[in-house]
Amino acid sequence: MLKFLTKQFLYGRIYLWLKEKIGGILFLLIAIFLIFYFHNEYLNYVEYKTKFEESYIGLSFVVKNILILSIAGGYFYFYFFLNKTDQSIKNDSNNSPIPREENNEEMVKNLDDFLDDEELK
Repeated sequence: MLKFLTKQFLYGRIYLWLKEKIGGILFLLIAIFLIFYFHNEYLNYVEYKTKFEESYIGLSFVVKNILILSIAGGYFYFYFFLNKTDQSIKNDSNNSPIPREENNEEMVKNLDDFLDDEELK
């Protein structure tokens, strides 16, 4: 029982730690993956370019990688842009005045209470 509770506590603590940092960790993992991917693509490009010097197969590597980069760049641009917009909307909704419930004691029954006796005559 103690082992189960300890394991659940540790999983909970790790989850709470990761919850705030998940965006940065995923970005780091994607960046590392892209480094390995482009290095492998470059090696394949050099290999095909030496085998087929007169071919346009090397151009296909360049076009494919440019398309991948533009799609990934567009995704991250919109992801961060929409995230900033979402945060600003949340901040605006937190700063908006919340309607308070009014006490019946503070309410006036007649607007004449705001006027002096001289103004009424």
